[in-house]
Amino acid sequence: MRKLLTATSILLLINTIRLAMRSWNNNVLFSLGFLVGVAIYAMFYDKLKKIKILNYTLLAAALFSVVVATFAMLYGRRDTATFQEDVVIVLGMAVWGEQVSPALERRLYAALEYHARNPDAIIVVSGGLGSQATITEAEAMSRFLQAAGVPREQIIQEGRSHSTFQNMTNSMAILEGMFPDGFSMTVITNDFHIYRGVRFARMVGVENVTNFHADTPPLTLPGHLFREVAAIIKLWVTGT
Repeated sequence: MRKLLTATSILLLINTIRLAMRSWNNNVLFSLGFLVGVAIYAMFYDKLKKIKILNYTLLAAALFSVVVATFAMLYGRRDTATFQEDVVIVLGMAVWGEQVSPALERRLYAALEYHARNPDAIIVVSGGLGSQATITEAEAMSRFLQAAGVPREQIIQEGRSHSTFQNMTNSMAILEGMFPDGFSMTVITNDFHIYRGVRFARMVGVENVTNFHADTPPLTLPGHLFREVAAIIKLWVTGT
């Protein structure tokens, strides 16, 4: 058990540090703190395993995390897009130099699939400048979509955001001026991320919001999902 805890915490810690180097925020900080706690527990497992209330608490936390992760994935894989929305928002993710990351690439392919079925929708690409990028996520996404044939004038860049909540608030500020009478919108992001994307869209005032998911690369899903569980719990506790 001790070896399993140690190996799991080390692998997740490495992945979280890798994510932190690309995009630092409170969710990463929360995840790092949790993983450090797991690592410390693993180091002193022989002594701590005798404290039953601690072990029951940790077991309950682990089971709750599994429930949250399952909820996020089930929610995210149920698409509700009608392909008649006025606006598509593609949420940003890591960019390395000028290259979109694999998970972000899948979001963009989902956006192209949606565009093929609803070519009249405005596409908002939202994401700021990451620590390992030389251009904003919005610029990288815009270039990708244009290279695939999406007209430049149909793409709106929002390049200041560094969190999902900022994606929505900053994009909403742009769209309210374009659609004074209101608009419908579909959120495009990876399956694990759909819940928060839709929740934040509603929080900033988008009443008619749907979603269209992109799959997540299997090798990166565990790390992304672990971080997302922390972010969802934070959302439920703090409201953002």
